[in-house]
Amino acid sequence: MTEDFRPRTTAEHLLWLLHRHGVDHLFLNPGTDSAPLQEAAVTLAEAGVGMPQIIPCTFESVALAAAHGYWQVTGRPQAVFVHVDVGTQNLGAMVHNAMRDRAGVVVIAGKTPYGEDPGSPGGRSHTIHWQQDVPDQAGVVRAYAKWSLEVTRPDVLPRAIGRAVQVARSGRPGPAYLMVSRDVLMDPPATEPGRTGRYAVPGPPAADAGTVRRIADLLTTAERPLLITSRTGRRPGGFEAVTRLAERAGVRVIDTPESGCLNIATSHPMHVRSAGAARRAVGEADLIIVADCDVPWIPKFVRPAADATVVLIDMDPVKDDMPLWTFPVDLAVAAPGAVVLDQVTAALGDLDPAAKWRGAGPAEEPAASAGGDDAIAAREVFEALNAVLRADDIVVEEAVTNAGTLHETLERSLPGTMAGTGSPGLGWGLGGAVGVKLAAPGQRVITVVGDGSFMFGVPTAALCLAAEAGAPILAVVLNNDGYKASRMPVFELFPEGRSAARGDAVGTRFQSPPDFAAVARACHAHGESVTDRADLVPALQRALKALEAGRSAVVDVRLAPN
Repeated sequence: MTEDFRPRTTAEHLLWLLHRHGVDHLFLNPGTDSAPLQEAAVTLAEAGVGMPQIIPCTFESVALAAAHGYWQVTGRPQAVFVHVDVGTQNLGAMVHNAMRDRAGVVVIAGKTPYGEDPGSPGGRSHTIHWQQDVPDQAGVVRAYAKWSLEVTRPDVLPRAIGRAVQVARSGRPGPAYLMVSRDVLMDPPATEPGRTGRYAVPGPPAADAGTVRRIADLLTTAERPLLITSRTGRRPGGFEAVTRLAERAGVRVIDTPESGCLNIATSHPMHVRSAGAARRAVGEADLIIVADCDVPWIPKFVRPAADATVVLIDMDPVKDDMPLWTFPVDLAVAAPGAVVLDQVTAALGDLDPAAKWRGAGPAEEPAASAGGDDAIAAREVFEALNAVLRADDIVVEEAVTNAGTLHETLERSLPGTMAGTGSPGLGWGLGGAVGVKLAAPGQRVITVVGDGSFMFGVPTAALCLAAEAGAPILAVVLNNDGYKASRMPVFELFPEGRSAARGDAVGTRFQSPPDFAAVARACHAHGESVTDRADLVPALQRALKALEAGRSAVVDVRLAPN
């Protein structure tokens, strides 16, 4: 199989196969069904056989967030092992995030053993082996996983692993879900190791020449062309493709906070940063190109002009997993934005970018002022980060209600220096940042999270994971003592109601919140709280110093309750 090594169990074969298919890490949350893998890891290590680095995780959702973060940087699927149905359930909203963010990850779950006899290796030996025998374990993730399979025989394993990695990273990437019982893991492996090559991943499709020409002609004649994108910058060359088109064709760019990635430099003159300017641009544009974006605008607040042409470029332009996705589209292209935008730019003739958007509103609005004698504002935190961050630092964003302000204020100029899912499954930011750090060990990783997101992220588990993986992160917590995201809808739906009059909503204020800095210190990380704006930059500098020394850090910034 490799040199003179021959596996003795299917578990040993599984670890070897993952390694051969390019899986660098296995994020392990162990249970009664993982024992064969744990023993196999020791055996392979002592034999010097290549296998994924096994990273212990104390909670499953954090493990999946880390695998997802690693995917965002590398585009290579990583594996997560969880305990049967209950471990699968603990993956929680992170499965939703992986599906919506098109993250290629492989989840391997144990399955209740089949054998009951005394002589059945790995057979049932605990009460839970009956209690966890559920009718449809894969049903827990069926609406979110691209593909699922149970490995019931050792000779299926080589094809199952190859297929899982292939499906997870191909086309529109997403989670693959495998199940295998521990008695199968203890079986002798397949006689033949199985092929680990010939699971080709197709290259990205491109637009046909006629479609490219049509989009180029639309750009040539448009007076107010607009590009709205969310994930184009995540693909290799995507950031550059967006920038080239903006400069070549005078296209304004709305880089939505939907995915958290960076599609164009924040300081670029064609970048429309503020929410107000973005709404105005949507209403004024005569050509809108939507690339790799699920929600280009909110119809309640703005709609394109009736005579505006809308072009949609996406690997899945129909978006059939969103039953009521009915945004207007005049031309749909099933291909990645990075590819098509480069094709279109190359097909453009002579253009005068300066001639575009004449007579329209400005591309940007003045930033709201921050500072004063009151409590710290979120914008001040981002301005402080601008003062201390390097150009190549990676910022992982899960700022929720402050995400818009972050994207309007935080300065980022290099591709790959922003990450995030933009998905509604809160709690991704901490574990996701650890995965990003594993994938980019030479860069500092800073995650910006709300206080609710910090708690959703299981901080003890996330900081433990960072320490176990040797992947320290800095978490900056925007702490407003509650769930503003859950308070705002109450005020919106009942503007004259009692909640709005009181300035509060039931269940959205923390009366006795944890001391987040103390939580950090309990996890052997640097932790401090900031209540005075004069302490912001020094506190961040101290935290970054700890980060560079190999320790995670948490800076809990107390904002005005709102």
